[in-house]
Amino acid sequence: MTNQVMSYEEILQKGINEPIDYDEALFLFKETENFAKAQDMFRTASAVKNKEIGNTFRWSGGIASVLPCKLQPLCSYCPYWTKDTTQPLTIDEIKIGVKYIEEQGLREFHLSGGTDRRSDGRDIVEIVRTIAPLTSADITVNVGAAMSEESLLELKRLGVKRIGASFETANRDLFQKVKAGDSFDAKVKLAETINDAGLEFGTGMLAGLTTGPERYKDYVDFMFFVRQFRNLKSVYVSRFFPVRGTPMEEHPRCSTMEGSRIIAIMRLVLRDIDIGPAAGWSYDDIPMWVMAGGGNRIGGVHINRAPCYRNNWYLHSALEYRGRMEYRNTIVTASKLLKESGVERVIF
Repeated sequence: MTNQVMSYEEILQKGINEPIDYDEALFLFKETENFAKAQDMFRTASAVKNKEIGNTFRWSGGIASVLPCKLQPLCSYCPYWTKDTTQPLTIDEIKIGVKYIEEQGLREFHLSGGTDRRSDGRDIVEIVRTIAPLTSADITVNVGAAMSEESLLELKRLGVKRIGASFETANRDLFQKVKAGDSFDAKVKLAETINDAGLEFGTGMLAGLTTGPERYKDYVDFMFFVRQFRNLKSVYVSRFFPVRGTPMEEHPRCSTMEGSRIIAIMRLVLRDIDIGPAAGWSYDDIPMWVMAGGGNRIGGVHINRAPCYRNNWYLHSALEYRGRMEYRNTIVTASKLLKESGVERVIF
């Protein structure tokens, strides 16, 4: 085992120049429960990020949900269990969202949610076909394992460069437990088909699904599982947060520190891909994930169905409501926090 032949400091030194291995990643998780050691690892991961992909960040946007989620049952942690989040945006609302993103000057955005495993992807193809003439931005699509090879190729013809399929965990037993309506094997097949179609692949982890010491093995298993996909270009790390009304409403929250440690170790494993935060993070967390080696994209605008709760205290200055849509624009505040975190430049 690595922890018998290499010290913590030696693993970090190795990580500066080459990927760490499975045992080394697992060892780092255990060692960095110590805060001082976690800080050392963050500095190493940040240096690797700057070396591999630079320190220039790019704004991105998102529009969700663009399709109804028809998984049965829904994922145990998903806010779709609450009635106010179940209705997707209409095509006219999606077009309004695209116009807003264009007005902000963003050069890329994603369309996401929900998933219908019976779909062959023609529904999302029609959405992209409708909005493609309205924007010059790069579009990423993430609607789960609900696309045929023909739909992927059509999206490619329409200018889409990247497709997302979020595993959340590589633990098949856990996946089946909390995502019983989804299919791990279907996601693997989709990831492989995305590669065959010549498209980039993005995926995501939901940190905190597993609790206790065994969670570290799940995190490392995920990193080395997604590493097999040759066209992997991005991984987001969401932090579990309990939503009232879901089957997992009593499940514990994943901390900022744990999410940041995952990003740092993932950087030492995956090196040159975009690694960033997603659900469960606030813009107040920007300094942490940047210092931990995250980057180089940051969400500046997100548009979705307006929830029943409005004007979250921590986002009140970034939120605007028009009709039944919520516009979250954190560009101004996030720019300041990125600068304070040592980011040299943020481009549109």
